[in-house]
Amino acid sequence: MRRRLPLLLPASMLTLLLAAGCGDACLKLADQICSCQPDQASQANCQQRARDEEGVFNVRKQDEQFCQHLLDSNSCDCKKLDTPEGRQACGTSISLAPPQGGN
Repeated sequence: MRRRLPLLLPASMLTLLLAAGCGDACLKLADQICSCQPDQASQANCQQRARDEEGVFNVRKQDEQFCQHLLDSNSCDCKKLDTPEGRQACGTSISLAPPQGGN
């Protein structure tokens, strides 16, 4: 359970910001990410948030393609989402500071 705690915020963010408004590929991606939640109640809540927000965002073709790419490349499986690198590859990491320049 403790190792899944870092997934709660990224899954929520992706669900609400990316997957919620997208078409089938993005909803599938949201479901895949939600399946990484530690229990069925958390999974169901995550999936419900995705569906509740479905009509909020305009879906662009590139959004759908991005979600499909993440699905095809298996970038968002649960084991990968357990690592900072995996969350970054899935597009669910938060950068709190800008990357360091070439100083």
